[in-house]
Amino acid sequence: MPRFTFRAFVRDRRVYILVYAAFGLLTAAVVQLDLWLHDASLHYTNLVYIVILGFVGLLLFLAYDYRRQAAFLSKLDQMFDAGDLDRLSTLPGPVTLEQELFADAWARMYSLLNTAFSEERHRTRRRLHFLSQWAHHMKTPVAVIDLELQKARQNPDYPRELVDSLAEENERLGRSLQALLHAIRLDDFAADFKIEAVYLPDLVRKVVNDYRHAFIAHRVFPRVEAPEEDAVSRELLTVRSDAKWLRLVVEQLISNAIKYSAGEGREGRVTVSFRQEEGKTVLTVSDNGIGIPPEDLGRIFDPFFTGSAGRKHATSTGLGLYLAREACDRLGHTITVRSAPGAGTQVDIVFPRDTSIFAGMPSSVTAK
Repeated sequence: MPRFTFRAFVRDRRVYILVYAAFGLLTAAVVQLDLWLHDASLHYTNLVYIVILGFVGLLLFLAYDYRRQAAFLSKLDQMFDAGDLDRLSTLPGPVTLEQELFADAWARMYSLLNTAFSEERHRTRRRLHFLSQWAHHMKTPVAVIDLELQKARQNPDYPRELVDSLAEENERLGRSLQALLHAIRLDDFAADFKIEAVYLPDLVRKVVNDYRHAFIAHRVFPRVEAPEEDAVSRELLTVRSDAKWLRLVVEQLISNAIKYSAGEGREGRVTVSFRQEEGKTVLTVSDNGIGIPPEDLGRIFDPFFTGSAGRKHATSTGLGLYLAREACDRLGHTITVRSAPGAGTQVDIVFPRDTSIFAGMPSSVTAK
C-alpha cells in the first residue's frame, strides 16, 4: 500500500497549517482591535470572506506543493518494494533544494554500495574458483589411491581389513570432494542442469550399487522395492528432472541412511520404495536407524547443522541434506522428512506429474 498520499502529505504539514490559521486569526484580531479604537467594526460577512479566501489560498498552495513533491516522493515510496538493485539507481529529476540534496546523497551512496557489491562478487568468484580448482586437483590423488588399493586387493600380502578400511575412507573423501563441487555449482545452477526423462528405479539401483562397499562395511542391507517393469509402471516412475542433480539428492539420502542405521548389535536396513500419491510420484528412502530428535527436525536442512545424532559421527558435515533440499527446490521437487528417536527416518521426494518439463521450477531457473 503506498504511503505517500495527499492525506498523508497534508497530515505531514499539519504544523504549517496550524501556524497559518493562527496567523490569520491573529491578523483578523489586530484589524478588529484597531477598528474598535476608531469607533468602527469589521462586518462578520467580510470576516467570513477573508477566512474563505485564506482557506482557498492555503489549499491552492498545498496542491501546488503536493504536485512538486509527488513524482519524487512516490518514486521513493515504490523503491521499498524493488527487488532489483539496479531499479534503485534512478530517481526523478529533483525540483526543490531538498530533493536535489537528497538525490546527490542517494547517488553517492548507491555508487559506493554498487562498488562494494561488485568487489565482494569478484572476491566470492575468486574464492569459489579456487575451491573448485582445488577440489578438481584433489580428485586426481583420490583416483590414484583407488587404483593402488585395487592392486593391493590382488596382493595376498596386504591385510584385507586394512585395504578395505583405506578404500572406504578414500571413497568417503571422493564423495566429500564431489559434494563440495556440487555446493559451488549451486550458485550457478541454471548453467549446469539438463531436464530429461529419468526412470527412478534405474537411478536408485545405480546409486545403491555404487555404495555397495559402504553397505558391506557398515553391515547395512539395502532393499529397492520397485514394481515389475512394464509399460504402465515405467511411465508412472519416469519423472522429468536433471539426472545428475537428482542422483546427488539420492546419494545424500542413502549415505545418511547407511550412516545412521548402522550400529552395534543391530541389523541396519535401508529401503527405497516408490508410490503414487494424489497424482504425484513419490520416492521414499527409509531406514531403521537411531532417528532424529523432534528439536532437530526443524533445522536438519540448515547448512552445517549436524544435530545431536550427527555429533556422534565424526564424518558428519551437515551439508548432505542442505544440498538435497537446495537441489530439489531448484528442480521443482519437494523433500520432506519424518522421524522419531529410535524409530528410524523416512525421507520423501515428491515429483509433480505435469506435462511441462519445467513444472514446479522457480522462475529464476526457467527464465535462464
